[in-house]
Amino acid sequence: MLLSIIVPVYQVEKYLKTCINSMLNCHGFSYEIILVVKPSCDKSEHIANDIQKEYSDRVIIVNQDGDGLSNARNVGLRYAIGDYVAFFDSDDYIDATAFSDLMKSLESRMPVDAVISDYYIVGNSDNISQVDTIDGEELICDNGYLEVFLKKRRNYWNAWQYVLRRNFLLENKLLFLEGTYSEDIEFATGVIFTAKRFAFYGKPYYYYRIGREGSLANKVTLKHVVDLMNMLEMSMNRVNSSDAYLKNTIRDKLFLQYILSFVMIFDVNKSERKKAADIIKNKNLLYKNNRNSFLKKILLKLGVLNGARVLMLVRMLRRGILKIH
Repeated sequence: MLLSIIVPVYQVEKYLKTCINSMLNCHGFSYEIILVVKPSCDKSEHIANDIQKEYSDRVIIVNQDGDGLSNARNVGLRYAIGDYVAFFDSDDYIDATAFSDLMKSLESRMPVDAVISDYYIVGNSDNISQVDTIDGEELICDNGYLEVFLKKRRNYWNAWQYVLRRNFLLENKLLFLEGTYSEDIEFATGVIFTAKRFAFYGKPYYYYRIGREGSLANKVTLKHVVDLMNMLEMSMNRVNSSDAYLKNTIRDKLFLQYILSFVMIFDVNKSERKKAADIIKNKNLLYKNNRNSFLKKILLKLGVLNGARVLMLVRMLRRGILKIH
């Protein structure tokens, strides 16, 4: 079997059918869809069971044995049998034709450790924008293109933009850290520094929903702040201990995310705002000695609170005037 698609299922009844049906439209290659189900108060589990009964040749249901997205993905990986795995979220959906084209191209170019793709962003009003950083619409199998990709892309770590060779993950013990948020950062950094052969796909197939009502990603707590700082620190330590020629480029991406995290202090409960600012400030020594652009240096010098005010203003302008998340 070529591909195992791993989909955590929890409180997504409004989106689940669209998500799974988009995958069931894939064609021209062998695949399985592994639904990792955690019981919830909505009809998600019922919907998953109905779909599995109808498509038992392609859909498998396994029970989540812990909590959180990372645990669900790790559970799915244990059951997967495909040469490759993809980690898709159950509130998103794909263009089956574009994805099928990718997988058929990949099958003829095996083995590749990691395929990274462009994607679409679906906003609150169903407005769609494209993250367009990879040239052309053909599969690019060229490790040298990694530098081009990283310099164009703001971040590299959303797990659903990857198709990964399953044995590559298992042999290098690349799993998702459980019990934490922002785990994609540490996971993807491990992939970038461990993979030996990359490919890139500029024809977007993944539709990523942002700001959906009820999404856990929209509820920022102090733990989100703590975990993000820890994931950035772990990733930065991995970068600093590496001799990879792209380490400075990766540092830039991690530092940018650190700067952007300042605005989180306005997303947590007001009573925890100072504590959140202190947590972020305590990590700034990780970034002070890195090569930084003039703008980043200014924001770092402004400090967390003033830097957050600037970023909040930018965010309001993007969302209010430009309609960009």
